[in-house]
Amino acid sequence: MEDKWENMIKAMEAKGIRMTAQRKMIAKVFSFSPGFVLPRQIHSFISESFPGASYDTVYRNLRLLVDIGLIEQFNFNEGVRFKLKVDPDQHLHYLICTSCHRTYPLHFCPIENGIKPPESFKVMGHKFEIYGICGDCADQTGSS
Repeated sequence: MEDKWENMIKAMEAKGIRMTAQRKMIAKVFSFSPGFVLPRQIHSFISESFPGASYDTVYRNLRLLVDIGLIEQFNFNEGVRFKLKVDPDQHLHYLICTSCHRTYPLHFCPIENGIKPPESFKVMGHKFEIYGICGDCADQTGSS
């Protein structure tokens, strides 16, 4: 896991981001979390060392990490969650289980495979996510 943390720090530095103690701690949370991370978890972790840290600081840093492509943001009914991007250079879309929060990457891009916006529309970026129940969770609840 230390490798993930070091890689994340190096990636931030390569993007010209000044490394603060709080940013290093945020990187640590993502490198040791196998799944989604809630902003309040990050805030709680940082607050142990920096009692005056604000949610605004956490959110600003999360936005920055999303903007540079190191983490991804997902919107669930119960709130926003973030996840370390598997490969910052790879463009992925996902199927997401709303029960266990497991993600299943789609290995194709809908924009590149048929979904065409109107010619007058300039695409600046896109995300494609499908929310549902995975097979394991459906089997446990008896739904299909």
